[in-house]
Amino acid sequence: MKALTQCWFTRIHQPEGRGHKEDDGSHSSICRHCERAIVSWHKGRWFLADGFNVTHLAETVGGRFLFVLDTAEEVVIARYPVHLAATEDDIEALRLDLIARHGIDEPGSGLELHDSGSAAAPRRKPARARRQPMQPQGMGLSPTL
Repeated sequence: MKALTQCWFTRIHQPEGRGHKEDDGSHSSICRHCERAIVSWHKGRWFLADGFNVTHLAETVGGRFLFVLDTAEEVVIARYPVHLAATEDDIEALRLDLIARHGIDEPGSGLELHDSGSAAAPRRKPARARRQPMQPQGMGLSPTL
């Protein structure tokens, strides 16, 4: 009998290696824990490839909205449309209201607030450490100003 894997408890799947890019822009791989087929659209979060993915559907439907996602059950709890004329300040006010209303900041809530209109944060390459020249020490040399 197979033991329960880490992703069964956390619902966080991790690919074995680099995902294979598909024609639709998604990436596919195999989960390193449960060895099932997984898929990702932004490489930030991986989902089981078989079945119906509510999260991806919610992210791709027309119009902008904020939605509350229960990460443990992988279901959308609530969806709030954003008016077309709303400014970024209006959206931020709605975001703060929803966080307070649903208790998203509370420890152990398991809820996340997502914005269907926000662009994924661009990935930055880690900065390389510059190699500093070695300074002679203890030789009685002092720097000149």
